[in-house]
Amino acid sequence: MTEFTVYWLRRLASPGRPGPGASTAQTAVAALLRPACAALLAWIGYIHLHLWLEGYRQIPTDGPLFLLDAIAAFVLAAVLLAWPRPLAGLAAAGYTASTIGALVISLTVGLFGFRESIHASFVVESLVIEGITVLALTGWTVLVARRILSPARQPRPAAPPGHDSRRVRATRTHR
Repeated sequence: MTEFTVYWLRRLASPGRPGPGASTAQTAVAALLRPACAALLAWIGYIHLHLWLEGYRQIPTDGPLFLLDAIAAFVLAAVLLAWPRPLAGLAAAGYTASTIGALVISLTVGLFGFRESIHASFVVESLVIEGITVLALTGWTVLVARRILSPARQPRPAAPPGHDSRRVRATRTHR
């Protein structure tokens, strides 16, 4: 990876704390969106696990992928709750978008020799829930990333050695 990529990945993996430029409304929305996104991811995991248990496990290649998809959804929901960083939201949004893509491919041309029907159980529900999840995760990720990447959050330069900022402030107020 290039230095630029590593730099941005580190920034996206850093904790997002509200800075001086963050509004209370943005902080509140981000705080509400995170558990909602985790719940949506768990719902996606439940649907995939349910379908796997109801017979999709018998489908070669696609069956094990349904189980893997369910496990990934539950893990990403837990990660989002335990590690509220933009990188977690980005990974979860990418996972969900790829799940939508796999379903669309399966509906149109087939995936690994299996073609899904729009009339099958949970197909329409999955498309709706996964679409909402991508939007919610993207929104949460942008809100949290803005707090980390905004110029107002840049650290102040260190004071020169021997500099006492209290003395400077005191002299400014007495003039």
